[in-house]
Amino acid sequence: MNRQISVPAALAIIAGVTDVTSWLLLGGFFSAHVTGNLVVIAADVVRGSSPDLASTLAVPVFLVATVVATLVARRIGAHVPATNRLLLGVQAAFLIAAAVLSFTAQASAHPKSGIAVFIGMLAVCAMAAQNAYLHLVPDRALSTAVMTGNLVAGTISVTDIARSRGRDQQARQRWTQTWPLLAGFIGGCLVGAAGATLFGDHAAVLPALLALALFLTTIRPGSFDVPNPGHPDV
Repeated sequence: MNRQISVPAALAIIAGVTDVTSWLLLGGFFSAHVTGNLVVIAADVVRGSSPDLASTLAVPVFLVATVVATLVARRIGAHVPATNRLLLGVQAAFLIAAAVLSFTAQASAHPKSGIAVFIGMLAVCAMAAQNAYLHLVPDRALSTAVMTGNLVAGTISVTDIARSRGRDQQARQRWTQTWPLLAGFIGGCLVGAAGATLFGDHAAVLPALLALALFLTTIRPGSFDVPNPGHPDV
């Protein structure tokens, strides 16, 4: 698998792990699929419940972190290796910070506590850095945290491949670009769920280690080419 596909796939894995661990350990809020929190908030309001603080803060924190990432990237220059390393490094740093705090605080036992909300916002900032990277660095952005569009794109590609009996090369290329994202996110969700079940709060180390591993690949000389998936954000 070339880097144009492997980097977004790795980011999808990280997003899946991060989203599931925050959902299971931090009181049921989305750190990667941030807009999903709007659904949770709306449901709470209609039922007469007080919206969860983490869910309420997730969207504005995500937006502020994205603004900061954009301003920094524009200043450095989006299509330079330094920006690639910076945004992926920031993602890793936020997830490592969340993991360290998860080892020292039983956030899952008190998901509405200040420390639990703070850990959740660190994860949100990490996902903001990831999504800013995908929109600022590659020529076209992929979705690594919301799979609905990728599922549609994959289904259309498979349908076109079947209709053409495998002769539609564009459909085959689209499928090659889409399936790693779907597989990565689903795999990440499974890993995150298993980790949260087996290790509790310590499962926060899983996305941190994955993000760190991805970042380390960017600091090897000549190892990082800007991905150009050639596939629109859907």
